[in-house]
Amino acid sequence: MRLALEVNPVKECQSCARRDEREVSAHILSYQIAHQLLSRVQGHIQVDGNFLILDLEGHAPLYFDLSQGSVRVKNLNNPLEQRYDREKAVDELASKIMEEAQINPSDGVTIDPVTNLLVKLIEIYHARCCLHIASVQVQGENTIWEIKLNDDGRSGWIQSNRILRNSFGEEINIDNWQHLRPEKLAMYVFGFFGFCSHYPSPMKQTHYH
Repeated sequence: MRLALEVNPVKECQSCARRDEREVSAHILSYQIAHQLLSRVQGHIQVDGNFLILDLEGHAPLYFDLSQGSVRVKNLNNPLEQRYDREKAVDELASKIMEEAQINPSDGVTIDPVTNLLVKLIEIYHARCCLHIASVQVQGENTIWEIKLNDDGRSGWIQSNRILRNSFGEEINIDNWQHLRPEKLAMYVFGFFGFCSHYPSPMKQTHYH
């Protein structure tokens, strides 16, 4: 489905306030490395304030400082940006972290679709729109991720049972869109949450104002 966008070139995005470029890069790189590690070791991510916490089966948790761009595990504290080589990319840095922290790879690792979606949203929309995970709640066996662009803006919720919910009370299962490539899926979710009039909702309802 092709989305028709009505772009107003005069109005600037209200979420793109000037921020430190290194902090933006550190935020995105932390999620990318965590995602790379999850492709090798079974586990899951959590967010606590300014920390992305990576829980890996059989190992101590890794704490990514999203503003400082460092990862801490046990007594090791590694700055990410200083060690990141664009030519060798994220997978090389992930390998170094695993070696230094003595993390062993798992067999038959799979990453759940919700984690893939969360990381892709950060990759695409954090630098552009300041999208971030504002909070995480656990209700029984269901984890609920609150997504925001700014602290006083609109929220969207992604649940571990794959249900999306926006601030208009609409819900949809992301399995309906799993045939889409990851970037297109992220765009659909961004539009469904009603974050920006430049990204209309795939539900074809005009809630923007």
